[in-house]
Amino acid sequence: MLFFRKKNDDKQRPRKEVLLSRKSADGIITYAKTWHPYEGILILKGKSRKADITIDGLVVPPFSSHGPYYSGFPVYDLPFDLSYIGTAHSHPGSSNNPSLEDLNNYFGLVSIIINYPYDDTTIAAFDRNGERFTLRILPSDDKRTS
Repeated sequence: MLFFRKKNDDKQRPRKEVLLSRKSADGIITYAKTWHPYEGILILKGKSRKADITIDGLVVPPFSSHGPYYSGFPVYDLPFDLSYIGTAHSHPGSSNNPSLEDLNNYFGLVSIIINYPYDDTTIAAFDRNGERFTLRILPSDDKRTS
């Protein structure tokens, strides 16, 4: 018996967009600069709706570990919170593409990666398969994050 996967056609469902609050973007940038030359890792808080994923908060994970090529945290030490929707971490090098290790340790709905020199132009969002989401940083006066 043969099983065929249905092709993921863009016409079937729209690709989600990640909306990042200005406050959260600034927090990711500051945290990455603080940990440089090591990787830093944060937990993303927000909501997922049909058309988009909105990120409006950050959490420093308890007992996290940081190094020049890795960052992580024990998931079992996290308090239960349904607003956790992914992680953000930094790459001290010149690429913000997810590594195989990043994809194998995926947590939640979205993974944000920022690379050196840590600014708005070096932030990217990815799904579980390493495909890029469209990422938009909302101005600080946008009320969608409320």
